[in-house]
Amino acid sequence: MIDAAKIAGEGQRTDCRSRGFTLLELLLVMALVGILACVATWGGSHLLRGWQLKRAGHQLLEDLKAVQGRAEMSGSLTMSNGALVMQRTFLVFDPDEQSYAAYVWQDRDGDSVTATGESDQLWQKRLPPGVSFGWAAGIERRACSNVAGSPTGAITFSSPAYAPCEDRPCIKFDQHGFSVMGPGAIYLNEGEQTLAITGTRPGHFTLCEWGGESWR
Repeated sequence: MIDAAKIAGEGQRTDCRSRGFTLLELLLVMALVGILACVATWGGSHLLRGWQLKRAGHQLLEDLKAVQGRAEMSGSLTMSNGALVMQRTFLVFDPDEQSYAAYVWQDRDGDSVTATGESDQLWQKRLPPGVSFGWAAGIERRACSNVAGSPTGAITFSSPAYAPCEDRPCIKFDQHGFSVMGPGAIYLNEGEQTLAITGTRPGHFTLCEWGGESWR
């Protein structure tokens, strides 16, 4: 004997299992997926830019120390064309090109004056895309160990007219790794984020980050 109630129940269960999403449910799911994708994209881009800035700051700090170490290892004198001549190592910044380069100067004519043709470029590097020399709006520009006051330029080391600096900010290292140009600071910026590297006359460099209210 056929149980009609049992057949009806199985039919209801089959209908429930075969029932799909309604159009409204599909639209809600698609909207949620779109929102999550936008948030993930924005957050990922923000994190990527922050990583680029930190990478640029640490790379510049390492390059500063490398040039400083070279100056210490090379000493103040070298042989050129059979004569003992003075030498110095420079790190020269080009804010317009968002780059910096290392140079070695040798006093080949023995007049103790840096002249065109006496400096050789060792290497040149550019900041990563999106990173530039500068700072975000609204920050306290007296960064890290910089106690000389708020700077007006993104790189506060002096810009002498002689080669290889040629009116560009530069750091001249002596044989002890000291900064002949005195203390200064270098600011790196990406959007709302800013890093700074400050240097003392004895050649101590410090990297710090603007945290929204103070440097850390």
